[in-house]
Amino acid sequence: MYFDNKSLLKPPVSRAAYSDRTAWLMVEMARLAYFKFEGSVDIDDIAATLTGESDPQSIKKMLEKLLSDKQQLSDNAEAELASYLTISDFVLSAVFNVDGTQAFLATSKKYRMNVLSFRGTEADIRDIKADLKATTVEIDGYQIHSGFYQAFCNVKTDIEAELESLKDNGYPLYITGHSLGGALALCATKFLASDSLGACYTFGSPRVASSGFGDDIKTPIYRVVNAADLVPRVPPAYIQYLLISIFEVAHIPFVSEAVVKILEKTVGYRHHGDMRFLTASKNTDHSDLRVLKNPTIIDRAIRLFNRLIVTWGKAGATDHFIKTYSNKLSAYAVMRNKK
Repeated sequence: MYFDNKSLLKPPVSRAAYSDRTAWLMVEMARLAYFKFEGSVDIDDIAATLTGESDPQSIKKMLEKLLSDKQQLSDNAEAELASYLTISDFVLSAVFNVDGTQAFLATSKKYRMNVLSFRGTEADIRDIKADLKATTVEIDGYQIHSGFYQAFCNVKTDIEAELESLKDNGYPLYITGHSLGGALALCATKFLASDSLGACYTFGSPRVASSGFGDDIKTPIYRVVNAADLVPRVPPAYIQYLLISIFEVAHIPFVSEAVVKILEKTVGYRHHGDMRFLTASKNTDHSDLRVLKNPTIIDRAIRLFNRLIVTWGKAGATDHFIKTYSNKLSAYAVMRNKK
């Protein structure tokens, strides 16, 4: 289920400063974005699958496979998403699903806030292509990840229209996402809400753009990173410069020049916003968890190395799981807000 800690459903939305309760609420919204509100299959998929089939038995078997108990058509799936949101006193305003980019917009009269949540990376070739397309494009003098930017542009116009319809409620806009969803949330903050009363919360987000990208963003950005999660460490920020120097000095015929050209297209990535670093927990209830504000790169490197050694490298992937983020932020918020 979602939003199971109802005692935390009191986000202090009148201030945009970092809040433990708001962080938990946002990670739950980011987690909920993974719910397939577009349905596991749709009529177009069914039609494409059955094209050319004439045998009734074959058609029946295909339909049974496509419309199994675990698969829902879009209308039913969207209604279920809306029902999950009501648990936290939110109402679904709109869903977005264009060319592999998914997000939803919700609003709460009780908490007087709007939330835009983006889905993260899935086992979808379009998501994988967006993640791997690490070359940059130049916009207004800064560089931005071309894959992330294109994924955001898929839904930008639709989101703008829906946000315009919510202007009358006067509520601040909070934008969130995990993994790829975090990258899209940052893009949305930049291009749709760079000077708002709300905030952007990302979880396990990769780097998105060069440093100039965030120069005109006034909206607070809080990027939460869990222990040894490796996704926030890509695309690399500095190692390309070292590799470029090595290949230029080595001057390997036909190789060095080609490699340098590729590397030069991926340099300049930086993170944006204030980091909240979730330390590794030895206790299953996360009672030993600490949330560090902007720890030094050396501190994080030592913690990363130790964590990867202890877990035989597995934490690089497992620390990225959104449920882990949710569990830790929930436990920490409860500890911090005990009466």
